[in-house]
Amino acid sequence: MKQLFDRLFIAMILVLAAMACEPIDPDVGSSPDAASLLRLQFTSEDNPKLGPTVSATQVNGVYWVTVPEGTDLKSLVPEITVSEGATAYVDGAAYTPGKACDFSGNVVGIKVISKSGERTGNYRICIKTGDKNVDRWVFQFMNDFAIPGVSVSVMKGTEVVYSSGYGFAVVENDTRCTPDHLFRMASISKQFCTMCIMTLKEQGRLELDQQVFGEKGILHGLYHNVTTYHESITIRHLLSHSSGLCKGLSDPCFTDSYRMYSGTSVPVPTDTLIQRTLDKRQYPSDDGTMVWSPGMGHNYSNIGFCVLHRIVEVISGKDYESFLKEDVLEPMGITDTHIGGYQNERRPNECVYYMQEGGQGYSNPLRELAGAAGIITSTNQMMRILTYMDGDDTVPDIFSHETLDEMYTPYQYAGTGTYGSNYKRYGLGWRMNHSRFFSGAHYHGGNMAGTATLWVGHTDSGMSGAIICNSRAYNSNNNGDIDDNLYVILNDILNYYR
Repeated sequence: MKQLFDRLFIAMILVLAAMACEPIDPDVGSSPDAASLLRLQFTSEDNPKLGPTVSATQVNGVYWVTVPEGTDLKSLVPEITVSEGATAYVDGAAYTPGKACDFSGNVVGIKVISKSGERTGNYRICIKTGDKNVDRWVFQFMNDFAIPGVSVSVMKGTEVVYSSGYGFAVVENDTRCTPDHLFRMASISKQFCTMCIMTLKEQGRLELDQQVFGEKGILHGLYHNVTTYHESITIRHLLSHSSGLCKGLSDPCFTDSYRMYSGTSVPVPTDTLIQRTLDKRQYPSDDGTMVWSPGMGHNYSNIGFCVLHRIVEVISGKDYESFLKEDVLEPMGITDTHIGGYQNERRPNECVYYMQEGGQGYSNPLRELAGAAGIITSTNQMMRILTYMDGDDTVPDIFSHETLDEMYTPYQYAGTGTYGSNYKRYGLGWRMNHSRFFSGAHYHGGNMAGTATLWVGHTDSGMSGAIICNSRAYNSNNNGDIDDNLYVILNDILNYYR
């Protein structure tokens, strides 16, 4: 029943999203005895502290208005235009021109009753504070991709200059999204795993060039069928996606024959997932252009970060989540970041994830995939984390400059070709050198059914930011797919505040 509701909800949203992200059309509802809301705006004449007139924008069937920060939402004076002869009611009270109304609720209802009283139009209104220019970009993005909820935070240097939630964290009960809501991070989880590894390195408990498997490996004795190829894999290879474990191999972390018990939706333990991968990939892959042995070339590997999260547990003697929270995040003052779970495990301040086109957002076993895709956190916490890893001593970094340089320097792959020595876009756990955006920055995105994410740390102009969503779309607009649009919109926002 829940899946059916999700499909119907998204179908409705997709229809509504086809409507332009513009103020309410004054020509709609002009037929005799109509009950339409033709215009909703807040003028400077009626609201002297508001500044220029602001109008409503339709976002997935709800009308949103952005007013300046500090506006008293309980005493806004609306200007409402309805069909000829119709009457408007704001949260049940008859609308009186020039009279203040309370728009502080999560959703405010405006009902329009036609002249004859036989027709009724119902409209849902949300007022938020913020920057209307930035919000216009976000609202358009939400319409284009039928996204129920979005969170954005932007930082200049170490100061957050804009932080806002959009839409709904939980659609079913109109819970408005805030920048403190928890979202799934998908592959941004890899940077959290990288922080764990670098913390152990700084503590002197491991070295990045240590072997992982075999007699001399950190994980000695945990796995069988270990070949000389496996024995040559180091921590550095895993962090740089150059272990070769995924080349020519469907992604084990998202392939049911690897990650689930046969014929079930029950996930296998992380160790079983790793063992199945080792069994399948016994030797380096040779595709005719390069032998994909460790260190030769970049090939994105989720399973590599599952191995890394097991390394964290073996070296630290703690479960992965405990080490992440106690040894990495608490020293930064981060206390509300966790490993996510299924829908029945949703935290009180966590979003609900809405599926599109058959994607099952709650099918991924986040605890088993913790190092690769398991984190839930908020954009506000993400900004705080970035201040501790930016090389700027305004906020004391948790890592040495040497460790930061290792993370943020492109890895020197030994092979030839596009993804060998010519590939300069990945360091250790972080992307860099984007061909169009974020000059000088380290960044990473994430995608998984039910979520889409992107964060950027410290561009040449000192800007950082994050944008995250509680749904994942599979359509495109003029800027490309949803991931392409996240890059475009976050780049625009960072430039706006630089």
